[in-house]
Amino acid sequence: MALDLIGSWLLPGFGYLRKKRYARALILFIIIEGTFFLGLVLKGSVTPPILDPSGGGVISFLSFLIQVGNGLLSIISFAAVLAFKKMGDFQLAPGPFLAFFAGEQPHAFFEMGGFYLLVSGAMNYFSVVNFYDRYKNGRNGCAIEAHKS
Repeated sequence: MALDLIGSWLLPGFGYLRKKRYARALILFIIIEGTFFLGLVLKGSVTPPILDPSGGGVISFLSFLIQVGNGLLSIISFAAVLAFKKMGDFQLAPGPFLAFFAGEQPHAFFEMGGFYLLVSGAMNYFSVVNFYDRYKNGRNGCAIEAHKS
């Protein structure tokens, strides 16, 4: 079950795919990753949290945790943001893949793109929790293998 939960976090719908619930897995994958890619197209990125000792960075940290809820793509986006900053320190030009995942903070739609990434992470979080509930108890108190729909 741990493999299914971690896999569902990294790749939306993975747990349902392993349980042979192909339609549900495909729908979850398309909706969640589609929302994430729309956020990237709007030049958003997973922004690193602002750690402020006075407590001002709480919202930033919570937003970061929710954005990382998308899994693998959000980790790639976060790594791209960090790499983009390091490359800027050395005056290196990033490639198109890195630039796509790192976003563009001065862009007009950056905040909107970041919000789409936030929504995508929250949807994946709820999807993983829903999978866990269905796996553990099912709709009628039985395991998901016994439930056919």
